[in-house]
Amino acid sequence: MGKGHGQAVPQFDLATALTKKEGRMIRKAEYMIPYHMARCPAYGWKESEEYFKAEELKEKIGAIEAKAKKRWEANFC
Repeated sequence: MGKGHGQAVPQFDLATALTKKEGRMIRKAEYMIPYHMARCPAYGWKESEEYFKAEELKEKIGAIEAKAKKRWEANFC
């Protein structure tokens, strides 16, 4: 016999797991990270408010992605 018997194991795909609103939030945050990083001072940039804002956006993106993965696992696992 060949392949294709049984059901395919579902694979997590972040792009399809996100809601439209979550996708918009991530895209906006991804565009704002370079905006904040470009405004960091030359010296002491890791202590600057702009660097802190960029790091907050990265954490926000990670939280949204984790939430989408948990939702996906609840539906398919």
